[in-house]
Amino acid sequence: MASNEESLLQVLSQYVSPRAAENLVGRALAQRMPTSPEGWARLLEETLWPELSRLLPFREMPPELKALAREWREQASIPMAEAEAPEAEEEEPPLEAVNLEDPQARQDLARRLARLEGVTGVVVAGKSGKEELFSGEPVPLDLAYPLLRRQGYGVFYAILEGEIVALRPLAQGYIGLLAKKEANIGRLLHALRRLISLAEVSG
Repeated sequence: MASNEESLLQVLSQYVSPRAAENLVGRALAQRMPTSPEGWARLLEETLWPELSRLLPFREMPPELKALAREWREQASIPMAEAEAPEAEEEEPPLEAVNLEDPQARQDLARRLARLEGVTGVVVAGKSGKEELFSGEPVPLDLAYPLLRRQGYGVFYAILEGEIVALRPLAQGYIGLLAKKEANIGRLLHALRRLISLAEVSG
């Protein structure tokens, strides 16, 4: 998956700044995470290009983007035994219910998320308390949480001062990640999206 994301960012960076490309892809991946080459082609054509076309003076998709979508569709046509078997095993991990009001559960989740590649800080916050793990100076994320709740974001991502900030509102709290700019954005968002509130499971 990382190579698909990197290929997309590389091509987009020919038309917009690298930061703009990362923001475009980050917003698209927050809506849906492709699990196959066909999915990446559809993400490019149906989600990214309509937004990109408003920024660029092109009436149709540029040749480089068309070529990338065509390459992904050709990969999708290869028999699964040859091309898709390795990815199929990692397509969709099951959803994980988390209890943000349990101090031990917050601590365990924070430690687990801190082990993700490129992550430099984690905040797991519930109504009754929070767990913070930062390798450097702590970053206050509490102010962003009410805004995300009001806007209805499921997952939010931005690049601030050269670092990735990703937030997931959950129940009466939130989960926040701080990561190096070169970290795999799609993987971070995927890790957050699979977390759900224990209240959602118990009803």
